[in-house]
Amino acid sequence: MPAKTQLKETDVSVVSLVLSNYIMIAELLGLWVMLGSNVHLKKRTITATRIVILLILTEAVCWGVERWTRELDHLTYTRIILAPTVYLLHPIIMLGIMDMAGYFKKHRVLLYLPIIISAPLLYSSQWTHIFYWFSTENLYIAADSILRYYPYFLFLLYVVIFVAEFTMRYARYGTTERRGVMISVVAAFIGVICHIIFDVDADYSTLFASLLLIYYLSLYVLTSKEDTLTHLMNRQCYFSDSQKLRDRITAVVSVDMNDLKKINDSRGHGAGDEALVTVAACLTKNRVRNKKVYRIGGDEYAIFYLNKTEDEVKADIETMRAELAGTEYVCAFGYEMVKYKDIDSAMRAADREMYSNKAVLKDTEERRIAAHKEATIRVMHEALGSGMWGMEFDEAGRMVSVEWSQEFRRMIGYEDENDFPNVLESWSDLLHPDDKERVLKEFRDTIEDYSGQKNYDVEYRLRIKNGKWRWFHAIGRLLRRDNGVPLSYVGMFVDITDQNAAGL
Repeated sequence: MPAKTQLKETDVSVVSLVLSNYIMIAELLGLWVMLGSNVHLKKRTITATRIVILLILTEAVCWGVERWTRELDHLTYTRIILAPTVYLLHPIIMLGIMDMAGYFKKHRVLLYLPIIISAPLLYSSQWTHIFYWFSTENLYIAADSILRYYPYFLFLLYVVIFVAEFTMRYARYGTTERRGVMISVVAAFIGVICHIIFDVDADYSTLFASLLLIYYLSLYVLTSKEDTLTHLMNRQCYFSDSQKLRDRITAVVSVDMNDLKKINDSRGHGAGDEALVTVAACLTKNRVRNKKVYRIGGDEYAIFYLNKTEDEVKADIETMRAELAGTEYVCAFGYEMVKYKDIDSAMRAADREMYSNKAVLKDTEERRIAAHKEATIRVMHEALGSGMWGMEFDEAGRMVSVEWSQEFRRMIGYEDENDFPNVLESWSDLLHPDDKERVLKEFRDTIEDYSGQKNYDVEYRLRIKNGKWRWFHAIGRLLRRDNGVPLSYVGMFVDITDQNAAGL
């Protein structure tokens, strides 16, 4: 056959290949361009999507060329190579689609293992006759066993893995969001089964392209509803579900993480992000059905329970607290059963309970820290021979307790609490009349200075038990809550009578 004629036939084959896949090519090119403007999906997902597009186009070309080689009256090495290549591209494309959503990050090698094992078996089948082979007359001959269907089973294996992983990954979303992808995958599954039953060979590239488009759209929609850091549902999804699911929501929970700002300030925002991810994992680890968890703010989470009883909700809250107990992080919880309330009212009630719980947790932690500091100061005072005193305040800034150390009492001649009670008047009533107003004013001004800039530092005369007046130098420091309200007032005083007499 003249070269010019061959070229024309080749041109016709290329044109036929392009035209038969024209719609698919247009769809994939359009998707390629759209990827450049994506703002929801990660760069890794976009890269994986482009790789899948190239794989689908490669499969279409390989299948088209392999189909052309079937028309020849003799076997060529081109067909021997292209046939197993097409078979392997089908599961590889499914792997690429799974990689778009980051499935199997830890066990990727295991996922590729069936393909790695199958590749040499498929490429050598022409000589081993394990699955199929081609006769010298270019006829396809299938093995006389169930292994003849192996390439289809390999593809179906990855379809099943995809369905399972997709269902697990997006189980927290409603069925509506998953339905489009599942319909496409099931349709592909049925299509492959039909091709096996009726022994019809077909190009799957168009089906793959449609599946890719629908899957990409579903990822885009689902990712737009997802918090990118914790992979929980985001604030927009929270508001949408509060309306869409209002007839099924029976309980709401408000969760707030403590001390995120301190973590960010002291250890960096990377540590803060890790904390948020860890908390999110603790809130979702038990995989309770009909439970939806949202990240609605920086360190704020919300949970909707659908058709759950109060006992079930309380049990799950305790489970989440137990999970958090294994970490270094603490969260405050508040819940409210919806009953006859609307969702917003129930959430406001849950918020109030959560903030009450947060105050208790925070006050307990602050008092633990204050007690540790106070114990350290006490040891120092005992070593110096000075007298220590301390006061405690409630959340409103009211003094609730006073403690005079034994060293303090001994310095002014008293023995124990019966002799010198733990009340402020035990000390203030002994102040010299000329010093009392000045000293008490300094004492009160230090407490009322919520900026924390002022410190108590005064000298005064005090009447000791034997009735004599002695000079003392007193200092005090306030430990405050984050909002400036006093938490603990710790101080000491030293007898300076002898120094004053010596003129020092």
